[in-house]
Amino acid sequence: MTTLKLRPLAFIIGALTFCQTSFAAEFVFLDEQQLQKNRTLLHSAKASSGMQQAYERLLQEADTAMAQTPFSVAHKGMTPPSGNKNDYLSISPYWWPDETKADGLPWIRHDGKTNPASKTEETDSRRIGNFTRSTRALALAYYFSQDDKYAKQGVEFVRTWFINEATKMNPNVNYGQGVPGRAEGRRGGIIDTRTLVDRMLDAIAILSNSPYWTEQDEQAINQWYSDYLDWLIVDDLSGGPKGEAQAANNHGTWYDFQVAGISYFLGNEILTKQMVQKGKVRVDTQFEADGSQPHEIERTRAYHYHYFSLVPLVGIAELGEKVGVDLWHYQSPKGGSLTQGIQLMAQYHDPQIKWPYSQKDKRRRVERMTSMYLKAGDALNKPEWTSLAVETDFSQFTVEKNLAEVWEQRDIELLYRQ
Repeated sequence: MTTLKLRPLAFIIGALTFCQTSFAAEFVFLDEQQLQKNRTLLHSAKASSGMQQAYERLLQEADTAMAQTPFSVAHKGMTPPSGNKNDYLSISPYWWPDETKADGLPWIRHDGKTNPASKTEETDSRRIGNFTRSTRALALAYYFSQDDKYAKQGVEFVRTWFINEATKMNPNVNYGQGVPGRAEGRRGGIIDTRTLVDRMLDAIAILSNSPYWTEQDEQAINQWYSDYLDWLIVDDLSGGPKGEAQAANNHGTWYDFQVAGISYFLGNEILTKQMVQKGKVRVDTQFEADGSQPHEIERTRAYHYHYFSLVPLVGIAELGEKVGVDLWHYQSPKGGSLTQGIQLMAQYHDPQIKWPYSQKDKRRRVERMTSMYLKAGDALNKPEWTSLAVETDFSQFTVEKNLAEVWEQRDIELLYRQ
């Protein structure tokens, strides 16, 4: 069991009192020793062509981020109902104006059909994605290249989004995924902020080792995530009896993932363990014995949502390894398990094999499962899954058109491969 380097956290809920000593953050989902090993290998004559290609693509993404200006929720065109542009604001992507109504209100839902109005500079959903992926690329580029320019830009991005008074995001999602005519904000808005955990926590851990990170940055980022964790736990949209914590599908698991990841980041091992234990409830309620997920089968993009539901649960299982709670091997009374959920996807890794459920997407993006095959293959001693990951050909993909697949190659070649 990994011993946490406790950040200055006193309580599960409530304001924090910080010490005056700055120190680097604990890695959350990444393993520091494995990263160091891979960095050494990368810069040796033994680096594989796949590793070199993943590194080149990382630098390409990071160089694109270097040309960006810092991202801020205050830069959006629309103003949230609070009147404060520092509040995060987004429109639910699958909702559209009702064409039978003169004013289009209330909007109606078309599952799997994204409304372009939800992805503009008027709101924050694209902005948060661009911010988190850019900052992650900068942090990783800094780690593997040791070029300070990437850290300097990454730290500036973090300060702008989280710390500077004029530009920082308030630590809530009160106005996430609103629907005109129905709700100013909905519990599903919390799905937008998953990237503040899965992309950002380890990026901050890396950047906190740079010469540009200060004691004031350390205290401010701890305070922001502590306040956001409080909001996740106590607000009606999040931890309330009808909040996102109670969602039966992938939304509920992503909520658990955020609480678990932030808790570990802040050094709260007790709450992290609680959330990993709750992962067993997700297995009970979301997986059939054959690995299928009934809540995701209902969707028009069932393959995508089976994958999308597994991502946070695998992340929670990784945290379980660090705090001594085994989610990998848990099996529900009806035979459902994380193992079976991944095995179902492995059965359909060949795009030529017909997926038995809905598939609105023209192409089944099977490569997006590969890093999970690697992680689970190592954890569960399933070499056939590891082979699926390391034998996948990523050469056809590009940073310009296929970032998700490029990220999978990066995870395999640079971050997690042992």
